[in-house]
Amino acid sequence: MTNVIELPTPHPSNTVLKDEQVAPVKMIYCKISTLPKLFNVSKATCYRFIKEAEEMPEFKGRICVDVSATMTLVHIDTFVEFLRSKHKNICRRITTCKK
Repeated sequence: MTNVIELPTPHPSNTVLKDEQVAPVKMIYCKISTLPKLFNVSKATCYRFIKEAEEMPEFKGRICVDVSATMTLVHIDTFVEFLRSKHKNICRRITTCKK
């Protein structure tokens, strides 16, 4: 026996009719090729940062996901976390060098 599911009838209260009604979605992943546009840096810098992050134990395996042989997605929040840690390390080295 087949279960038939009764769907609600379309009505203006339960239907998206305008672009303004669509809620913005928070991006979780992005392609490596779009990462430079998102952070306003060069492609070479992005690849260097990703390679550097993959070598660090706290980011290894978390920053990138290989979806296929030709597509790698970057976890945006982890990339931001890496940039913050990189910034803190640079600030720490500058303050130690000044003393």
